[in-house]
Amino acid sequence: MHSHVKLDLQPIITIELSSDGLQKLSAFPLKLGDASYSTLDEGTLLIQSMDHYLVHIHLYEYKIEKHALVDVEVTAASFFMVASLDGCSILYNEADEVISEVFGNSCRLVYLKAGKYKCSIMCGEHQVQVLNIWPEWLIKKYGALEELRELISSYNEGELECYSLPAFSIGHQVYTGLRTLNKGIGLRDLDNDMHTFVNDCISRYLVKLHDSIRQAKSQELKAREIGEFVTANFANKIVGDEPALASHFMISTTMLVRLAKLYFGRPLHQQVIELRAHHGLKMLLATQHTVQEIAVSVGYEDANYFSRAFKKRFGITPNEVRICVI
Repeated sequence: MHSHVKLDLQPIITIELSSDGLQKLSAFPLKLGDASYSTLDEGTLLIQSMDHYLVHIHLYEYKIEKHALVDVEVTAASFFMVASLDGCSILYNEADEVISEVFGNSCRLVYLKAGKYKCSIMCGEHQVQVLNIWPEWLIKKYGALEELRELISSYNEGELECYSLPAFSIGHQVYTGLRTLNKGIGLRDLDNDMHTFVNDCISRYLVKLHDSIRQAKSQELKAREIGEFVTANFANKIVGDEPALASHFMISTTMLVRLAKLYFGRPLHQQVIELRAHHGLKMLLATQHTVQEIAVSVGYEDANYFSRAFKKRFGITPNEVRICVI
């Protein structure tokens, strides 16, 4: 297939590289395809491209001395696998909204609608591999997978500008696959090797994606378990003792705090104060219990501490509420 990505580089000079020239300039010279070397105001860029009906491979090697902003045009809606070894780049739409980031040893699957974008490239050396995958093949091969449902729906419906799946630290593995493919050129059947390479890249990514989804679901269940326990036992001493509560759920205190915030949308200690304050207010309005009795009932041994927390939440003390009721 032909590439659906065009870069507007506005170089000072661009030269097409021979095999010998490529060997001297590239850390990863490909045996097949085209190669060009451009000098820019911001640094240099070496681009290698390899065409196959299944995928178009772009290999970018940047050496940037100052921050660069490159105009990018996607000429047709496409799926991309973007793998990075070094550096950091951020993709923006025309409204300057961030839609994807690539950094360090990472790899992600992305759908992009046809249109114009901007790529921000930080100073330093960058190695980025972009696989522009044939959409019909990807949909036929992997369309039944739940993990890719939203990605493929974005392509089929054509409404979203971009849909990006998470990045995982498998950039080195994708480059290793390309290196194996490159070594076999001229020695084995290219079609078979290309299918093996693309399927291997996608399979490695899907393993990471599946594990991530499974972990997220597990954490969601644990967060709900914590949330329901805290809500039902807000007056219990253990709820105010994060290490003890973490031990109760057999997780670290850091994980407890994170999962509680995931469930409640606020820090755990704030949620406990909120629950105690609201329950205390109900008791003040509906019972004749003293402030001390109510404080103990909602989890405070010290009535003064309860009063301070109550006033901070409602702007009025428990005694003032009781006077208003009377």
